[in-house]
Amino acid sequence: MIMTTGTQPEGRARFGWASVPRLTFVDLAAMLWAERFVVLAVCGAICALGLIAVAVAPRSYTARAELLVRMGEEYVYQPTAGAAGAGATPDMQAVVNAEMRMMGSGAVVRSAIGHVGVARLYPEIATGPGNDAHKMAAAERAFAQHLTIETAPQTPSIGLSFAHKNPEVAAAALNALVDAYLAHRRDVLVGGEFDALSQQSADLNTRVGSASQTLAQFLTENQIGDFDAEMAGLAARSADIETQLLDAQARRGEADARAGALRARYQAEPEEIQLYSESDARRDLVQAQMQRQELLSRYQEDAPPVREVDRRIQQLQTFLESGDPASLTRRGANPVRQDLASQMYAMQAEASAQRGREQALLRQREEVRTRLTQMRAIEPRFRELTRQRTILESSAQAFAARAEESRARSQMLGRSTDNISQVERAAPPTQGKSLRWPIALVTILLAGLLSAAAGLSRAFMRKSFPTPSSASRTLDLPVLGVAPQAAPKKPAPQPKPQAAAKSAPPAKPKLTVVEGAK
Repeated sequence: MIMTTGTQPEGRARFGWASVPRLTFVDLAAMLWAERFVVLAVCGAICALGLIAVAVAPRSYTARAELLVRMGEEYVYQPTAGAAGAGATPDMQAVVNAEMRMMGSGAVVRSAIGHVGVARLYPEIATGPGNDAHKMAAAERAFAQHLTIETAPQTPSIGLSFAHKNPEVAAAALNALVDAYLAHRRDVLVGGEFDALSQQSADLNTRVGSASQTLAQFLTENQIGDFDAEMAGLAARSADIETQLLDAQARRGEADARAGALRARYQAEPEEIQLYSESDARRDLVQAQMQRQELLSRYQEDAPPVREVDRRIQQLQTFLESGDPASLTRRGANPVRQDLASQMYAMQAEASAQRGREQALLRQREEVRTRLTQMRAIEPRFRELTRQRTILESSAQAFAARAEESRARSQMLGRSTDNISQVERAAPPTQGKSLRWPIALVTILLAGLLSAAAGLSRAFMRKSFPTPSSASRTLDLPVLGVAPQAAPKKPAPQPKPQAAAKSAPPAKPKLTVVEGAK
């Protein structure tokens, strides 16, 4: 049986090349060659577009800078209250990552763009439509696209690069970015703490004043000058009163006892006593004894004058021994009794005075005890007010000291960036980079792929065999010969099962397949 490629054996389903799984590289090459005009047209169009892109591709210049990051005081943890965790520091890689995020933040980018100028950086954006906010947002997006921030793991250095078509603008923009970053990090890392601490210190001072006023009002209402001093004074006074009271009681008892003893002796003494009595014989005896002493200074003891005086002395002594009535006697008040009376009256007065003193001390003791009771009753409230004021004063003093330390620290850190060192500042690059070669390579690759895809797509849509071998593999029949078939002038009517042959192009050569006996 002989049939063309537009016919199929009976019992076989109609097929299309898109569903044929038995194509080789030779078959694909034959299919592309058959559609070479389409392939060349698509490839030429894509190459033309690529050439245009290569021609208009701008040359860009990349400015580079590098920073060295070290651990600084701004990363050392300083608690606002207390000292728990003070001195803790984060990991160095975390510090580097934080610095990188800060470099690429919107605030830093906007500051750099504002320093260089949108018209200088991106003239097309500056002259485009829209307000200043939209232009700044577009410039920020473009700046971020051309900015590169990178670092290596476990390396405390950060590399920055910025690409622009103008080398001077690229270097100026990158340096402006670094300067804006250094200024911004000071505000972020060390700014704000002094204001917060100062405000807290001012609030605490206000509360201290209120607490002091409340305490002063409390002391005034209770008629207290110095609570602690008054409590100590009352305690000392109470102890002194107790001591004086015991002393007064002891002195009163002593005075009463002495007064009783003196009263008994006073009653035992007579009211009057003989004061003195005088005798002539005794007076003569005394005179004779004095005369004898005078004579002994001139005479011997056996001299007659001396013996005469001795005789008279002997007579007077004998007379006195036999009893000599007094010639003169005087009586009067008993001085001992009078002295006892004076002492007794003094002791009675002392006892009365000590008794009065004891009563006064008892009254004072009651007054002191009453005042102490009142003071102890209001002492908890006083201690509470004092404690509140002391705590507030301590906190205010601590926050004031912390605020001053923070201010000094902020000023020091604001004047220096010792932990951020500029290893290399951006300079205008001398060599630029262009995307012409990448665009050309991509264009060639796309042209080849798209042209091949277009040719294969057109070939797969045809209902013919590209080569005899593909026909043999597809139909599982041997090919006995290949002959071109000219298109008829008038299409002859074909049987219905072979109506698909009408769709074949008349100018294309057809393959005739002869089915042999098996």
